[in-house]
Amino acid sequence: MFKHAKRKINKQSGAAMLTAVIFFLFIALAIVIGLVSPSVRQFKISNDLVKSRQSLFLSESAVEDSYYRLKTAQTLNEANNTITLGSYSATATVTDSGYNEKTISSLGDVDSRERKNELVLTPGTGASFSYGVQVGVGGMQIDNGAVVFGSVYSNGTINGGNNSTITGTAYSAGSSGLIDNVDIGTSGVGNAYAHTINNATVQGTKYCQSTNKSPGCDTSLADPEAVDMPITDQQILDWKAEGDAGDQYSSFSVDDASQSLGPAHITGNLFVGNHASLTITGTVWVEGNVTIENGANVSLSPSYGSSEGVIVTDGLVNINNNATFSGSGTTGSYLMVLSTSTSSSAITLENNGGAVILYAANGTVNLANNASATSLNGKYIHLHQNSEVIYDSGLVNSNFVNGPSGGWSISSWKEVK
Repeated sequence: MFKHAKRKINKQSGAAMLTAVIFFLFIALAIVIGLVSPSVRQFKISNDLVKSRQSLFLSESAVEDSYYRLKTAQTLNEANNTITLGSYSATATVTDSGYNEKTISSLGDVDSRERKNELVLTPGTGASFSYGVQVGVGGMQIDNGAVVFGSVYSNGTINGGNNSTITGTAYSAGSSGLIDNVDIGTSGVGNAYAHTINNATVQGTKYCQSTNKSPGCDTSLADPEAVDMPITDQQILDWKAEGDAGDQYSSFSVDDASQSLGPAHITGNLFVGNHASLTITGTVWVEGNVTIENGANVSLSPSYGSSEGVIVTDGLVNINNNATFSGSGTTGSYLMVLSTSTSSSAITLENNGGAVILYAANGTVNLANNASATSLNGKYIHLHQNSEVIYDSGLVNSNFVNGPSGGWSISSWKEVK
């Protein structure tokens, strides 16, 4: 009888196999991770790049929108112009960054991917009325309670009275530049630039070399430089030539009626009587005086569209109570009355002038008590008690038919972050 042999079972072989399988899995996992990680990393990089570009486009869109609004004189909140694209937004701010200079900056942020753009603007060539009031070397006097709703640039001094105010930024050029007894800015915005600033409350920063009122001066900037007036002598001669090419009159009078005029050359005086209406259809050159009586209206023809028109005179301009000026009826249209007289009464406005630019190239503009105008420019300017200048930002893009045009030009555009 045979005996069965006992088989010895190796209990270690299963453990070895399991070790080999685990080892193989680790190797396979390492290979998979090695293959997948670059793809994941590349996906993350691509995602970051897309969001970064979205942030850049968002920032540029806010800058472009603000620039477009400045160029076209549309409504613009300069401290907070927000653009929304999809579920993200960017806010552009517009600041007065220097003399005759604005900076638009905007930060785009898409899921913490930030890109920032900065656009620097300077006034374009031609007639660009960048300030509510621009004054030559004669300087400016602002009497008690008078207000400029806008900014002032003076190549001379700026002297004020009780409660006289400039709601924007004020500049007084040169080493003898002085701003005295005028409140500058509103709601924390509005800088003052002058060699000396006395008795002035400045909402923004006070850039000067000396002051008699706390806080002291920020001395980091040099004195403002004198700037050219918006209209050149050659431009005035060109306008006179336009008028001379039209109808010729020894004098022109409108009495209690409605008439049209221009282009025209008047060797004597231009007179618009009480409650009469005169429509300007072309450039008018007057060698004598211009008188606009009580309740009269001088307007531009609708054919001007969004452009400006001009009355040039070598004499005095007297605009009496309740006489008004108006543009063509299109937003952004204005009438400019320009005198080349050197008189201290070159232009006198006694009451509300409406959509009018008053320009005394060589003399004085006087705004009587309680009078108001859109923009004043002159060698010397005197704002009497409680008078107002209410600046319209659209004037920076003034476009004169057959004449100069202005606007904001791009000085630089770059990404700063």
